[in-house]
Amino acid sequence: MPFDKLDPIAELESTWRSAVAGTAVLHHDLRQDNVLLDAHGSAWICDWNWPCLGASWFDLVLLLASANADGHDATAIFQAHPTAREVDHDQLDAALATLSGFFLASGAQPPADWSPHIRQHQTWCGEVTLRWLAERRGWHLWPGLR
Repeated sequence: MPFDKLDPIAELESTWRSAVAGTAVLHHDLRQDNVLLDAHGSAWICDWNWPCLGASWFDLVLLLASANADGHDATAIFQAHPTAREVDHDQLDAALATLSGFFLASGAQPPADWSPHIRQHQTWCGEVTLRWLAERRGWHLWPGLR
């Protein structure tokens, strides 16, 4: 069965700038390997290669994408988080649509000699964010993307 949701994804993606606008300093690559826990249980965010300004909840979306892939209810966790209090469904979905497109397009680029596994990682991130978006929207993905 082909995936017939490209137009709705493109429509969501067209709103990403306003959806994720803000003045919070973002890590913009927050994932579990960029978080260190010290002996006292404090979390330290490291590897700040892509800092930028945006909505305070955007880094949470990046972090929860992999949690969703591990079977956690990322939407429920997101909605319960203080930074997501006033975020509507379309804002979150615009962020997911944009992230999935960015990661899938990046993953399709030629291999990078500076990081031999980056394209595989980017493709995985694109699939994970697209899967989360599809779950939220009730869409069925094509075979190979579960």
